Amino acid sequence: MTIRLIAPAAFAIASVVSTAALADSSAAQNAKVSISKAVEAAEAKGGKATEAEYEDDNGGRWEVKVLADGGAKLTKYFVDPNSGQVTGQEEQTFEKYFTMLKPEDFAKAKTQLTDAIAAAEAFAKGKAVQAEVEREGDAVAYEIDVATAEGDKDVKVDAMGKAAAD
Repeated sequence: MTIRLIAPAAFAIASVVSTAALADSSAAQNAKVSISKAVEAAEAKGGKATEAEYEDDNGGRWEVKVLADGGAKLTKYFVDPNSGQVTGQEEQTFEKYFTMLKPEDFAKAKTQLTDAIAAAEAFAKGKAVQAEVEREGDAVAYEIDVATAEGDKDVKVDAMGKAAAD
């Protein structure tokens, strides 16, 4: 009897999470300011972006994490999806993958986050809604979620800017 109750509850939770992700993706697609412009606005504060995503909380906004001060500081910037203005910021603790990626890896990468977003959008023929850096061997790579007419596609972009389906 308990198993029958757990399965519908798990399905309901998965449906809520899936619906929230679809809402964020749709809102990101419809934002006046693209993910690339949000990254540029955050990077203008100093540093290199490592992650960007649209969050539907607080009325909807782009959230962009930027690594600065030679890798000693990680800041999340909030970017208005209508104006492209940075509306706030929050200091972040270093996440696990930053212990594996060195700040100099970002500096020497031929492809930066905005370049990776453009490559992923061209490859998937859609609009990027989420992007993040990850490690691939000793190099920086990017995972970009692109919304297309056929649904969301995961695209991986290597340090040289080559995009491929993930």
